[in-house]
Amino acid sequence: MQLLLTGLRYFEEVARQGSLRKAADRLHVAASAVNRQILKLEDELGVALFERLPRGLRLSPAGELMLAQVRRWQHDERQLLETLGDIRGTGCAEIRIAAVESLTDQVLPELLGRFGERFPRVRFALHTGLTEDILERVATGEADIGICMNPPPIRRIRFIEAVELGFGVVVAPSHPLAAASEVRLSECRDYPAILPDAEMFRGSTLERVLAQSDIELTPLAGCNRILAIKSLARAGLGVAFLNALDVARELAHGELVFRPLRNPRVEGARLVLCSAADRSLPMAAEVLVEELSVAIRALAPRG
Repeated sequence: MQLLLTGLRYFEEVARQGSLRKAADRLHVAASAVNRQILKLEDELGVALFERLPRGLRLSPAGELMLAQVRRWQHDERQLLETLGDIRGTGCAEIRIAAVESLTDQVLPELLGRFGERFPRVRFALHTGLTEDILERVATGEADIGICMNPPPIRRIRFIEAVELGFGVVVAPSHPLAAASEVRLSECRDYPAILPDAEMFRGSTLERVLAQSDIELTPLAGCNRILAIKSLARAGLGVAFLNALDVARELAHGELVFRPLRNPRVEGARLVLCSAADRSLPMAAEVLVEELSVAIRALAPRG
């Protein structure tokens, strides 16, 4: 059930996507229907909510104010519906989580499974993405909880828990570098490199490592998913650069080998649990945050 008017919901999605077509795809309606709702809303308010540009739409000053208000209404609507459900005795709280892909392999499924046994009336909406996307979802209220990697300080985001993970070289057990206890970056240039694509690379630990060095790697492939990077490394096609959490399952099964990268000038990958600074979390989400904090602290490398 949704209490917010259709035009306001469509407006929020267009503001998020910056495009009528992309918003329509997300809403599963025709772009013309979205456009009609926006025009109707602008006519009723007597102001332009968007600036029409050749490559899309940009919020006008009035649109910026409207967007902030609509997102507050969305937050209030969700809390109201959950409260009414509790009164009826049929309520089901929803916790929306935005997390990096590596958390969804083992840590989150195990934790959410235990949480669901204790709180069977809680359901989860899980979105995986890169840090920039996760922070945006948390800031705008689309996600209650964010778990991201190497986030920059943002005024609208509250960092709840953080842990530094080991970062290093990932290779197949048969790879020559697998025999070493740790690896220098200079030793990797003799082998094909399995690298993240440009979007994944931006803000990553690998970007910081390479910025501190004049060593050039020989790319074999650029991948937009950790799963693809691991698959190519497992096939023995080259050297990958990941944190220990990314390959926890493969290490347990002996499918990959992780060797710390010897580079004392660069900090390891930093995993951070966060929420919006200006909004309180639903009660169920607060409880989950406490359990996530414990789980994240347990990921710290021993010794």
